[in-house]
Amino acid sequence: MTMNVFWEKIQNSLLHSLDDLMEFQERVWIVNIRESQMKNESFVVSEDSFREPMEWMVDQDYPDDVLEDLELLKPSQSICFKVGNAEHCIMRVK
Repeated sequence: MTMNVFWEKIQNSLLHSLDDLMEFQERVWIVNIRESQMKNESFVVSEDSFREPMEWMVDQDYPDDVLEDLELLKPSQSICFKVGNAEHCIMRVK
């Protein structure tokens, strides 16, 4: 392997890692939490200030399988799941 090929692979790997970092920091989510008909809260969650992907979701104790499903969501897709007695519905908007 020549040095040029080596450096090209390093550069491509670094660019891919930076793209992944930038992509998570651009994500925006709409989160709706329904505990009952009378208690219904919605949030806009932007990852631009997060230190790591889905930091807010991790802080809410979302299960690992839900975090994996969220990671795969494309814009305009959503999922719903239960956390305790509350139903959480999340849509990725960006």
